[in-house]
Amino acid sequence: MHIFRALSAILLITPAFAACSAGTSHNPAPTTVVETRTSMEPAPRGDTRLQSAMMRGHNDARAKVGAPKLVWNDELAKDAAVYAATLARTGKFAHDPQTGRSPRHGENLWMGTRDAYSYGEMIGAWVDEDRYFKRGLFPNSSTTGTWGDVAHYTQIIWPTSQRVGCAVASNARDDFLVCRYGPAGNIVGRDPLKG
Repeated sequence: MHIFRALSAILLITPAFAACSAGTSHNPAPTTVVETRTSMEPAPRGDTRLQSAMMRGHNDARAKVGAPKLVWNDELAKDAAVYAATLARTGKFAHDPQTGRSPRHGENLWMGTRDAYSYGEMIGAWVDEDRYFKRGLFPNSSTTGTWGDVAHYTQIIWPTSQRVGCAVASNARDDFLVCRYGPAGNIVGRDPLKG
């Protein structure tokens, strides 16, 4: 019975990621990753925990490359909450077509098995893309040759982005994390370390 439960956890936990920004940037196709879990307990939740984990994850990554700190923005968080609820309701994992409106906002998306991942693990998946990052004009910023492999990370460290707001919504099966950035990063032809 315990072996079946562990195997079920391995098979059911599939976080997915998507990064996007407005303007002349590109949208990577969402990817799926299968990871094992060390605990069957639900991950802790709450708005204060979410904001704390997101600010720590974003600003730690930015500090490593000399980018200024982001500040939390309640309006971006409200926008993110509306779209996260849409993703949870529809079960569709795709970027919000409205993020291109003025003022333009960047967007990172994450999806994974409900209550299985901590907020730190969610943002950690985006930050871990730094292992594929190379200096170069966006979208030529990936050692793999696929810009989508670093697009969450480059949006996180984009130095001209000043504000962030994030939200999580869930359906019966999955959690959906949406982070919005203002102004957007991932601008084609620009250096992710200079904006």
